[in-house]
Amino acid sequence: MISELWRPLLVFGTFIVIVVAIIVLLFLSGGGDGGATADNGDDAPAAEQSEPEDEPADEPADEDENKGGGESISAKDLEVGDCITGANSTQGDVIRFNKVECSKPHDGEVFTLIELKDTDKYPGVKFVSGKGQRGCRARLRRQATAKAFRDRQLGYKFVYPTRQSWAQNDREVTCLATFKKSRTGELEQRAGADDA
Repeated sequence: MISELWRPLLVFGTFIVIVVAIIVLLFLSGGGDGGATADNGDDAPAAEQSEPEDEPADEPADEDENKGGGESISAKDLEVGDCITGANSTQGDVIRFNKVECSKPHDGEVFTLIELKDTDKYPGVKFVSGKGQRGCRARLRRQATAKAFRDRQLGYKFVYPTRQSWAQNDREVTCLATFKKSRTGELEQRAGADDA
């Protein structure tokens, strides 16, 4: 009699253990975003999670994609204070951006440049993208006002030298503040942030 009562309980207990194990495995393997490109920040400042890093895509961004108008500018010619359109749609080996006045709608702004050591030999994608990943986030945290940094619309991306651009003396990682929705005006920065 006792063995007849334990059998259904044992089957039910085994079933529960299997269901819990499947749920845990699905949660661990499926959580998180898919791979993005090397110009995306690993974790956006306000949302505390953006798209993870990967190697740059093989295809360059479409140069004709000029959603917000403006002039087409080479990625390596961007300067601090430049505002751009299409920042959230550009991925991979970005060659050009669409520069606009900051008083016009834009979804990206150059907030700092990180100078890399000038050597003849290209240091590699892992090194230069690592500098962008760590450096751009740290500088955005340091330069943006607390209110601007907490804005859930704020994120960041960066553009780093490729082997080809390195051969053309490109030695800077360009850090971009990105906005999920286009806006006008400049990123609110702390006093003296330009000295960072």
